[in-house]
Amino acid sequence: MTAIVRAEIEHRFGDKARVLYYDTSRPEIAAAHQTMVSLIQDQGLVYPVTVVDGTPMYDGAVSYPAILRAVQTRLDTSN
Repeated sequence: MTAIVRAEIEHRFGDKARVLYYDTSRPEIAAAHQTMVSLIQDQGLVYPVTVVDGTPMYDGAVSYPAILRAVQTRLDTSN
């Protein structure tokens, strides 16, 4: 699913947005992103968690249409 989302983000938004995937089941990745991992845990979110511009948006499933809408909304509000 990550490849589908990445391809669609690149197609729709070019270099205005990018997809990063962090497998926090790997201890070194969780340690490198401890602040976000703690936020996700504190909020009781279920993995996978989609984060847009530093804000957890969706948890428990990946919906690429929802992600695309969230990215578009974020880009619209940042202009």
